[in-house]
Amino acid sequence: MTQEQKELLTYIHYILEMNINDKSETFEHSIEEGGMVETFEINRERHLEEVMYWAAQEIEKHFEITIEQMEETQ
Repeated sequence: MTQEQKELLTYIHYILEMNINDKSETFEHSIEEGGMVETFEINRERHLEEVMYWAAQEIEKHFEITIEQMEETQ
């Protein structure tokens, strides 16, 4: 694992912890599409789902994980 990957995992862990500990009931999310920014309010459950989705995307972008590797750890 590279230093950059270690730092990324530390950052993802920080973001997950920060969001788990934030007990707000609603959150504002913004989406930029075609030069337009749309902001909307979502509930806590949806917010946490979006944060987990982001974390999974970041891991997929920076790590090569194969099905075989996952099966070996089980």
